[in-house]
Amino acid sequence: MVVSTRPRQDRSQNVIVLRQAPSMSRTISAAGLGAVGGMVTEYLFDPELGRTRRARVRDKGVHLTHEFRNAGRAVVCDVANRSRGVVKSIRYRTGGRDVDDEVLHERVRAELGRYVRHPHAVEVRVESGRVTLTGDLLEKESRRACRAVASIPGVKTVNANWTTHRDATGVPRLQGEGGPRGPVPELLQQRWSPTSRFLTGLAAALVWSLSGRLPRPLGYLLRAGSAVLALRAATNLPLRRLTGIGAGRRAIDIQDAITVNAPPQEVWPLLSDYSLFTRLMPDVLEVRRSADGLRSHWSVAGPAGVPIRFEAVETMREEGRRIAWKTVEGQLIAHTGTLDLTPENTGRSRIRVQLTYNPVFGAVGHAMAVLFGADPAHKLQEDLLRLKSVIEAGKSPVGAGPRA
Repeated sequence: MVVSTRPRQDRSQNVIVLRQAPSMSRTISAAGLGAVGGMVTEYLFDPELGRTRRARVRDKGVHLTHEFRNAGRAVVCDVANRSRGVVKSIRYRTGGRDVDDEVLHERVRAELGRYVRHPHAVEVRVESGRVTLTGDLLEKESRRACRAVASIPGVKTVNANWTTHRDATGVPRLQGEGGPRGPVPELLQQRWSPTSRFLTGLAAALVWSLSGRLPRPLGYLLRAGSAVLALRAATNLPLRRLTGIGAGRRAIDIQDAITVNAPPQEVWPLLSDYSLFTRLMPDVLEVRRSADGLRSHWSVAGPAGVPIRFEAVETMREEGRRIAWKTVEGQLIAHTGTLDLTPENTGRSRIRVQLTYNPVFGAVGHAMAVLFGADPAHKLQEDLLRLKSVIEAGKSPVGAGPRA
């Protein structure tokens, strides 16, 4: 048996692989991620403060876990309650037309309270489903109020015999500001319900995922809008407080309290004398009071140790009990605050501080300050603890240890 062999031909070919150079955006993103990773590693594994910081991060993680769990329960309960409310509303609209005049009278009074600023100035009379309205009313409220009353189930006709006025001048029953009237859409309210926050977050995520299929300018615009909606839903803060634009002195609310084992008459001199704050609080660099004692010029340590200067004026002072202040107009970081001192049993005192301030970029700026270790809430807590130690144990307020 003869077996013929032929030399195998090497058919392999040289393959040239062209590798595309990484784009500039990817290079910048990689460099940014590397820098952030290095900062996080240095922050958490610092030889002196790393253990404390890791413990704090762990506690924050546990707290966030509880917060997410509670938020989930709130969403489930709110969805269930709103679903029952929708069913009741449909039943009310469809089956609530056969009611007696007394029930219909109460329905009309309740509806007027939502559209009329001074509902006490309007008289309501109901006879066999026919509603007669008399009294005084502002002209701008008349049309909406009539439409609202006519839409009530059970109302057959509406006779608006009231007297309309262009303004409240000369009409005693229309004096005063009155309460806010008219229903406000859910997304225009200051605080959103859990259901609205959940649905808005889902909508923002859906828009973000679909925006990648659109042309770049439109896709970027939709992504920016969805990011804003997601941030609004996550924080439940109005946009003006998130950005700080138009928020005045209120974008972030901070409060803390502590109990001191000393009577109020011993604590009040330390709280009311601003000149002592430079010794009690390391972040307070300088305090100068005006001749009348109402204005004060402050210099405090900001993020990265950069000093921040502002001028404040007292708005209220109750000796031994309360001090309230606010910054004057035109300050870089506008804020207001109150300090309350209340006595407790067994000769102790309760110190409570409330601050509302508007940093640069609003709540976003506050989050950045917290990220870089300049959390005002944490500093307020440390200052109160330092004040407590000074009063109770007589420790020196100078030379406090480094901040974590």
